[in-house]
Amino acid sequence: MSNGDQYKQLSQRGTFTSKPVEYGRSVLGAPLFYFPAQSHSPEAGLIIAGTHGDETASIALLSSALRSIEYSKLSHHLILSVNPDGNQLGVRSNANGVDLNRNFPVNNWDPSGTVYRWNSNCPERNVRLSSGHCKASEPETQALIKVIEHLSPKFVISFHEPLACIDSIDKLGLGERLSDLFQLPLVSNVGYETPGSFGTWCEQICLPNVTLELPAISVDDVTQQYLDAAMQLLTQSRF
Repeated sequence: MSNGDQYKQLSQRGTFTSKPVEYGRSVLGAPLFYFPAQSHSPEAGLIIAGTHGDETASIALLSSALRSIEYSKLSHHLILSVNPDGNQLGVRSNANGVDLNRNFPVNNWDPSGTVYRWNSNCPERNVRLSSGHCKASEPETQALIKVIEHLSPKFVISFHEPLACIDSIDKLGLGERLSDLFQLPLVSNVGYETPGSFGTWCEQICLPNVTLELPAISVDDVTQQYLDAAMQLLTQSRF
């Protein structure tokens, strides 16, 4: 692990030193938070996690990384959990049963819903979820769109699990740099259709975006294997 002066001693990483900013509320009324970049630079991007409530390793990783750096060195805006209701309920969807990553206002939004794989060992994607009663029907989707409009990030990196790859067709070279940093293969798609996804919405508004898929990994292992990369990501002003 790097030992630059922007990284705290392990004994000092237990709590946050600064409070996040509320940008909305979930279906069940949980606050939606982001930590603002401290660089005040037009190069600042936005890093998000927890869109799927059952994908918690990336939340733990980014939380650990943020608590491990000096907060003044945070170069990009950070949302640890897009879907706090899903995190607390232990479900992939939000509290309305909607897959938030199929709820964005894009041309290929599919009102018939979506399916996902119960776990990595299941041969089929056959567990059904709603994609919402209309495009951007969910308060979490609406709030994320509004905060992005407010922040105007240069790019967005969305953390997911468990496909172990970097999904990117961006023209800024973000995918290549993330592939090198996290030692994950770079792909141009994840092998199945994703109608109504956040990434498709970003492409529609010409916002460079990358989906970073961690492998299926425990919270204990993720902070051992990827913490240094996550700290570098949060502190590099021109990623």
